[in-house]
Amino acid sequence: MISYPIYRGMAAMLLAVILYSLSDALIKWLAETYHPMQIVFCRLFFTWLPLGRGVLQKTSWQSLKSDKKSSQALRAVIMALSLPFYFYAFKNLPLADVYAVAYVAPLLMAIFSIPILGEKVEKHAWIAIFMGFFGVLIMMRPGSIIFSLGGFSALVGALLWALALVMGRKLSQTESQFSLTLWFLGACFLMSVIFIPFCWQTPSLSDWMFFAASGVLGGSALLAITYAFSMAPISIIGPLDYLILVFGALFGYLLWGDIPDAFVIIGALILVSSGLYLIYKEAQGKPLIFFPIVE
Repeated sequence: MISYPIYRGMAAMLLAVILYSLSDALIKWLAETYHPMQIVFCRLFFTWLPLGRGVLQKTSWQSLKSDKKSSQALRAVIMALSLPFYFYAFKNLPLADVYAVAYVAPLLMAIFSIPILGEKVEKHAWIAIFMGFFGVLIMMRPGSIIFSLGGFSALVGALLWALALVMGRKLSQTESQFSLTLWFLGACFLMSVIFIPFCWQTPSLSDWMFFAASGVLGGSALLAITYAFSMAPISIIGPLDYLILVFGALFGYLLWGDIPDAFVIIGALILVSSGLYLIYKEAQGKPLIFFPIVE
């Protein structure tokens, strides 16, 4: 029987998925006018509106001390670099298509865990990985809209994101989550500041509101997903994250008239099935850290 806290966790995860898809829809809208680096820069400040107060109140600044500053910096830069690739993909592809390609990240994490964490990838994990990449090949077939610079940008973003998450998993053995988050946000700020003089366009009042809404929605989604994982196990919460494909397709259709073609749908179903299989098998043994696509 499912307990009440698990229901609350499921509700929080569903809320996070909706908030993330709304935030990404705003990013796609803004990406038609603004450079990806400017989106990273402007959105960053508003992300802290929901996050800042709670984080600063509950966390000791002593937790920022680190003996692994170079590893922290490398991981933060890799994670920050994934964002402009995702944002460029949002500009050039339907939301659902970007999500479909990006969800190769959990499978890439399993591969990166071998050299970085020294983990042994079990037979069922290799099955899931090959299934997932087969799904990606179906979606990114030559001649398809995803077989483009936008599609490969989404794939590079997923690769960088997966690598950074596995590095973060290793660092979390000695570093605080607050420290990992602050290094990441600092890298985003410094990286975008470098490019801002070359790509800045002064936003209109309405676009500033879109930037603010995207940042607040993204920060709120992160809080919701943190709460969700504190209430329910990965085997229940993880699969709900794939609902973002549904909401991405819905918002893409309502706002831009985008309809995924049959190959994207088939490839996405194979990729999602492989991810769900991996979650199910891992949930029976050791815990699996499952990360949604968070910008």
